[in-house]
Amino acid sequence: MKKIFNLFLAVFAFHTLAFVGCKKDMEGTEGPIITISEDVPNLEELNAGQTVTVPVTVKSELGIRRLSYFFIRKNANGTESGTPVNFDQTDYPIELQKDIVFNADQALVELVIVSFDKMNRSSEVHLSFKEVRDVPVLNFTNNIKSRETVFENKRISITGHVESKYDLSAITFTTIVNGQASEPKNVQFTDKRSSDFSAGIVVQKGLSAIVIKAVNAYQGAAIDTFKIGSVVDDAVNITLDGGITSIDKVYAGAPNTLSGMVSSGSDILSISYAMKVNGAYGPETPLTPGTPLDEFNFSATYNGVKNTEAIRITARNQGGKEKIIELPVGKVYNRLLTFTVELTTAIGPGKNNWFSAYKAPHVFDVNTAPAAQSMLDFAFAKYSSSSFRIMPSGIVQAGAAYQTAMAPYMPGFSQVVYTLVTANRSSVTPAAMAEINWDGELTAFLEQKVIAPVSQGGEGYNIKTTNRRFNGELKVGEGFIIGWGALPWGGTVADNKAFGLVMVKAYSVVNGVANATLEIKVPDEDNRTKYNPESIHSYPL
Repeated sequence: MKKIFNLFLAVFAFHTLAFVGCKKDMEGTEGPIITISEDVPNLEELNAGQTVTVPVTVKSELGIRRLSYFFIRKNANGTESGTPVNFDQTDYPIELQKDIVFNADQALVELVIVSFDKMNRSSEVHLSFKEVRDVPVLNFTNNIKSRETVFENKRISITGHVESKYDLSAITFTTIVNGQASEPKNVQFTDKRSSDFSAGIVVQKGLSAIVIKAVNAYQGAAIDTFKIGSVVDDAVNITLDGGITSIDKVYAGAPNTLSGMVSSGSDILSISYAMKVNGAYGPETPLTPGTPLDEFNFSATYNGVKNTEAIRITARNQGGKEKIIELPVGKVYNRLLTFTVELTTAIGPGKNNWFSAYKAPHVFDVNTAPAAQSMLDFAFAKYSSSSFRIMPSGIVQAGAAYQTAMAPYMPGFSQVVYTLVTANRSSVTPAAMAEINWDGELTAFLEQKVIAPVSQGGEGYNIKTTNRRFNGELKVGEGFIIGWGALPWGGTVADNKAFGLVMVKAYSVVNGVANATLEIKVPDEDNRTKYNPESIHSYPL
C-alpha cells in the first residue's frame, strides 16, 4: 500500500517560476498528487551519514510542470530553508517518477516536496525527521592510518579507540589480500560506549589493507581503513605519530619531542636522529631501541635551535637494511624578549624616559640617551600640562608642538628614528599578553586578532601601513602595539615590518609628573638595527 499525501495551498512561488493564467481559474482546484513509496526508510530512525532514497511519484491529468524539493535545517537562530532542487518538465507528463537521494545529518528537520502542474496549481508534502543519530567515532592510535612496509609471516596489531553515544554491538576487522576481502572477524571489547581495540593479524603476501568497522545498537557504523604499502621479506620502516611527513614548528631554546614507531623484518641494531641547521646536518644522536627489537615505539627529545631546517631519523637492522627519513621544518618559533620597565616624564639623571628593546640596559635618561639615540624605540614624555604620551624620537617630524614637547628629552641628539606606536587596541589584553611568548604566536595573534576584518574576529586595523607615532591614553590593563619599519620623511604611509606588544601595568600622575610601568614583548631579532637604514633621519630638522 502506498502513502498518499494530497494538500491544497496558495501559490507556492519559487523565484525561478513564471506564473501564467488567471488566479481566479485556480480557486478551489487541487494540484498534482504526490505519492511517497512505502519503500522509503523510516525517517525518524536514521543514522548520520546514512544514504537515504525517497522514491516519489507525481500524477496530474493537466501535466506536470515541476517537481521540487528542499530541506529545512536547524541553524544557530532556529531553522532555515535550503536551496530548492528543481526537476522542470517541458513535455508536461501526466506521471513523473523521481528518487530523492541524500545523506542524513543531525541538522535535518523536514524534507519538503512540492509539485506544480501546467496551470501552476501546486501541492506539497512535508516529511519530518525526529532524530538523526550519531554514529560511532573511530580513531587509529596516534592517528597513524598506514604503514609503508610490513613483513611477511610476522604478526602485526592495528590498534585504536572507539567512542559511541549508543551501545556498541560489534567491532570487526576485514583484511584485503590481492584485492579480496576476508570474512569479518570480531574484536573483543568490554566498554560499550568507549573502548580501545586491537586487530591482530599474521601478514601474508598481497595484504593491502585492514578495514575496521564499529557498529552501534541502531546499526550506525563507522568504517576506516588502515593501508599497507607493500609486504616484503626484510626492510626497515619508520612511521611518525600522526602520520606526519614534516614538522610544523620547532621551538628554539626549548625541548621539542618527535615520536613514532620503527618496524623491521629483523632486529633493529641502531636508531638515531640529527638536526639540519644552516644547511648542514649535525652529529647523530643515538636513541635506545625498544622491545621487541623488530617493532617498537621511540621518542626523540631535542633542544630546538634557531634556523633549524630539518630533522633526520636513521634506523639500521641486522639484515643490513637501512631507512632514513627527513622531516623538513616549516617554522622555527623563537622566544620573545620580555621586559618590565619603569619610565617617567620627569627629566634628570637617573630619571629614565627612554626605552630600547635591543640595547642594554634598555632604559635611558637624558644623560645616557644621546649615546644610544639610534637604538631608542620610544620615550615617555610630557606633551602638555594634562597629556603624557609614549612617542618615538621621530615624532618631531609631525609638527612644531611635538618638536617643542620632545626637545627637553633630546639634548645632544643628532638623529631621530621612526617607531610605530598605536593607540590602545581592544585585542591587546592582559590575558592575550600572557599567552603570547613566541614570535610565531605573536605573528598569528596580529594577523588573526588585529589585522583580520571584524567579520573574521579581528579589528580590521592594518598595522603594516598605518602611520601613528604616539599613545596618549595610558590606562592600567590596556595595551598597544609598537613596530619597526619605514616612514618616508614627510610621508603619510608607513611600511611597518616587525611588531611588539606593550601592556600598561601601572600608571600615575602626581604634581604634573607621570610614571608608568610597562610590560613589553618583542621578537628577539634586532629589528631596530635591521630597519634603521629605512627609518633613521637627521636632527634637528
